[in-house]
Parts: sequence; structure tokens; C-alpha cells
Amino acid sequence: MSLEERQILIIGAGPSGLIAAREAARRGVDVLVVEEDSEIGVPCHCAGLLSLRGLKRLNVSVDGSYVQNRVRGAFFYSPSGLSFKIERQSPVACVVDRSALDKYFASQAARSGAEIRSNSRVHDIRLEKEYVAAKSKKEIFKASIVIDAEGVSSRIVRAAGLKPTNPSHLLPGFQLDLYGVDVDPNYVEVHVGSKVAPGFFAWVIPLSSNSVRVGLGCRKANPKELLQRFIERRFKGEEYEILMSRSGTIITSGPIGKTFSNRLLIVGDAAGQVKPTTGGGVILGGLCGAVAGKVAAEAVNLGKFDEDFLRLYEESWRKKLGREFKYMLWARRILNALSDRMIDKGFELIIKEGLQEVISREGDMDFQSGVILELIRRRRILRMLLPLLRLLTPSSQ
Repeated sequence: MSLEERQILIIGAGPSGLIAAREAARRGVDVLVVEEDSEIGVPCHCAGLLSLRGLKRLNVSVDGSYVQNRVRGAFFYSPSGLSFKIERQSPVACVVDRSALDKYFASQAARSGAEIRSNSRVHDIRLEKEYVAAKSKKEIFKASIVIDAEGVSSRIVRAAGLKPTNPSHLLPGFQLDLYGVDVDPNYVEVHVGSKVAPGFFAWVIPLSSNSVRVGLGCRKANPKELLQRFIERRFKGEEYEILMSRSGTIITSGPIGKTFSNRLLIVGDAAGQVKPTTGGGVILGGLCGAVAGKVAAEAVNLGKFDEDFLRLYEESWRKKLGREFKYMLWARRILNALSDRMIDKGFELIIKEGLQEVISREGDMDFQSGVILELIRRRRILRMLLPLLRLLTPSSQ
């Protein structure tokens, strides 16, 4: 078994880990990324709907070959079938092949100077005072600092004595790619309600005018069974072919309480840096990964690996994104508490008061606090939600 000494060891080659590697390597330090799977981006668990603005924030081209389609709006459907549309004149999001996008992130990191090694699963890690020791089947790594990008099932979080994501906020999800259906390629669909997807929602994401990615997440139910029923209703009478199936875990918890320790930074799904409203983690997790890469490189250059210095990582990403996570988590708690009847009432208010225009104008797929607050300020919505807001405020818990 070989021994390798590295300056920065990144465990996990998802977007957050690869962006951290890119940013660290750009600053001239030695970076190794280890990935347990044999191929970057495989298996894929993501719906792949990303904002164009978010990709630009990650310094990623919105014209890459990984882009499968562009959309400019969405239809929302209530439990009783009420609906409203939000849209822009030009596309605001794209559907991506996540496997191809992850490979693009990997190429960015490699061009910056990072080494990426697949088929290398770290199964043991020790955080020592002078170094971090990590062991895979064939190698032992001795690193100055580790960035944990393992994903939601991270063992390193626990090994470091930190509190991981609350399992009660992890939802099962399942989705299929279908060919041979009739859809508008410009619009995503979001369907809510306890009969469709209790505790979350179902999505229809167009890949083209005749193919879609359709899936759902749910609480205390079987997502495969619910998805099959949903597809039978949504695409009734259409003869379609199933091209691909994916399952995964949807994180709705918001960030964990602490994302750093001595010689350790935690990013992405492992840190809960995922939008609680939608379960999307590529953009915000990627932004946090970029901060982690910069701080890790600075730690190497200065020789400072203690908590007092590495807390700069958490202070930085919370300054940039803490407000967003706070309000999205608040919104998720409200949504989880709403009955189908209250959801229908909310749809009625949005339609009657023309609030879909406000959402269309003010909404940002990734930075959602502004539109959340704008909706809550509306008197009739506030009046409807007031009993829930009183229950959900910390002072009443």
C-alpha cells in the first residue's frame, strides 16, 4: 500500500468538490480529488434544471454541450387543479446532462492543475493535529487539509464530531426520462398536493417537445409508486418510452450547524448547502465550494490549518448565502405545514391578486429570499399564513 503526501485532499468529485479543486489549484497549491465511482458524473441523481444566472455565477458557460434545453418559465398546479404561470421573455434556466456537466467541472479543475483519481474510495480518515490521514483500498493519503465533498451520507462529518444533516429532512426521490410525449419545451411544470407528492412536489422538465424528465420527492411514501400514478394521469393516452430512471435523496434541511474543523472544510450536500425549497444543490453548493477552495489554498500558503483560521470559510459563505438559506428553510417549513385546502387557497390568492407577475419579475431560482419576503408582505397571504407563522417562530416552539 502506497503512501502519498498531498497539500489538499478533496473527497468526492461532484460539482462542489470539483469547483473547490478548481479554485484551490488556480492558486498554485497541490490538489488531489478522489472519487469512489469509476466515472465522473455517474451515477447521476439530479433533475438537472439549473438557472442560467447561477451557471454564470459558477464561471460556467451556458452554451456547453451539456445543455439539453432552455426554458423561460413554469406552470404551477395546485391539488384541485388550479394553475398559474410565471415566465420571462427569454430563457432563465437550462436543462443539463449532469454527467456531462460534472465532466466539464472536472476538466476545469484538471486544467487548473488539480489531479483527479476515480475508483478511489476513502473508507477511513483520521484528523490528527499535524496532518489528516485518509485510507483507501490501495493508498494512504497524508494531507495538510481535507475538503469533504462526499455527499449527504458523509462519514467524515461524524468522524470530526460534527452534527450531520437531520435524517428527517431527507426525502426519497425518483425520476424517469420519457420519450414520445407532447409537451411545451419552454415551460417546466410543478405539481403539489398530498395525493401527488406528500411533503414535496412532482416535476415535469422538458428535454424537447417530445421528451421530458419527470419525477417527484415525497415524505412517508413510495416515490416510484406515486410517480407511476402521476405519469398515468399526466400523460394519459400517450405512448411513451422510458429512456432512463434515477433515484436519489432530496435534502430539505438547510446547512448543518458547523462546516469546518481543524484541517477540515465541508461542502455541498455533505454540508447541507442545498435549497430547502427545491432540493437543488449545484449552484449554491458550487458557490460554497469555490469559497472552500480559496480558503484551503490560503491555509496552505500561510500554514494555518486550525479552526481559528478555517472559520473564515464558514463566515464567508454564510455572509454570502446565509440569508437565502434562512428564508428558504422558513418557506419549506411553511409549505410542509400547509394542507391541500390551504395550498388551493394560496393559489386562489396568487391568481386573484396577480402575484404571478411579481414572481415572474422578482424571482430568482437560486437567491429566493427577495420573492419570499415580497409574497409574505402581501396582506391577504400574511393573514392566511399568520397562524402557521406563529407556530413556526422559534419563540413558540
